[in-house]
Amino acid sequence: MTISTENLTKCFTDAFGSEPKVLARAPGRVEVLGNHTDYNEGYTLSCAIDKEVLVAAAKNRDSGAFELVSSNFPQIVKLTIIEPQKENSWVNYPLGVYKVLKDQGYPVGPFKIAIDSSIPLGSGLSSSAALEVATGMALSELFGFKIEPAELAKVCQKAENSFAGANCGLLDQFSSIFGKKNHLLFIEYRNLEHDTIPIADPDLTLAITISGVSHSLVASAYNDRRRECFGAAEYFHGLDPAKKTLRDVSMKNIMAAQGKLDPLFLKRAMHPVGEDERVKKGIELLKSKDMETFGRLLYESHESSRVNFENSCRELDILVDIAKTVPGVYGSRLTGGGFGGATLTFLHKDSRRIFEETISREYAAKTGRMAVIHCATIADGADIIH
Repeated sequence: MTISTENLTKCFTDAFGSEPKVLARAPGRVEVLGNHTDYNEGYTLSCAIDKEVLVAAAKNRDSGAFELVSSNFPQIVKLTIIEPQKENSWVNYPLGVYKVLKDQGYPVGPFKIAIDSSIPLGSGLSSSAALEVATGMALSELFGFKIEPAELAKVCQKAENSFAGANCGLLDQFSSIFGKKNHLLFIEYRNLEHDTIPIADPDLTLAITISGVSHSLVASAYNDRRRECFGAAEYFHGLDPAKKTLRDVSMKNIMAAQGKLDPLFLKRAMHPVGEDERVKKGIELLKSKDMETFGRLLYESHESSRVNFENSCRELDILVDIAKTVPGVYGSRLTGGGFGGATLTFLHKDSRRIFEETISREYAAKTGRMAVIHCATIADGADIIH
């Protein structure tokens, strides 16, 4: 899906009869390792990608109304009262960002906004966070206030939690803001420290394979998994007050809790605890340029998603199994919240053609669905275009 600032400006002008004052962009993201670790104060590796949301905006103080239009939803939505919308629910993401900024004392006001996106909806590449971040950056430029990048990420997360109704962690917003071209982004979520790690292999390709199974974090079991993780953390905290979250729990602690902790909570806890260990191993493997072993961590991560966290699905499992058969593939796993969406595969660039052909043929044969494959470029984070 091709988007451009020219098309977005035309969309804005056609809808509102004037030109926008600000254009901003924010990329989608791919979670590489660290599945469901963010709200457990653990660790992730992620990157921003070359699929993005563009936002064009202008003030609308004359009418006092909020007017929103999107290339995907071309009917203008006009509102004077800011509250979550059941119909046209896509507007909850930009409106939520406005509401949180307003509640925190930032000098925002009514606006007109047009949105375009190359991030496929329901793909697990975080179109919602990209929309929130692009909106936040556009509003800060439009209304002339400064907000620190990490603070903007928190504003966007709160908008999604409290206004859009999905209890996401900070991975999506942080990745969209702090991503760096040709680097993975390491984030630890207790103190929000972060660093970038170069991808030294010039022959590496990241293939994002969209399963065609749409997921909605609001309507899925995402919130249940979060509750189950917190239940496990509470058990370990009761044993040792220093263990505040699952980030403080080791696999040795998990094994010692067998027969004592609720079996479902135990199984759920194994996933983020194992993911934290895989992230730390992964960083060392990247530094030593060992892509073969790094790829095996991706397979281990997916197996834990499938068995322990049960946030995979038949289609994602099939995509990973097919990827294993392709020469030149290092590793593959679901990426994002799960319950549908996409897989991420690391492969040698020379294997791209056979990977695409094999996935397309065998996935269709086994599921009756068409997989959409995007070989991604690791991109820079969000910015103001003008």
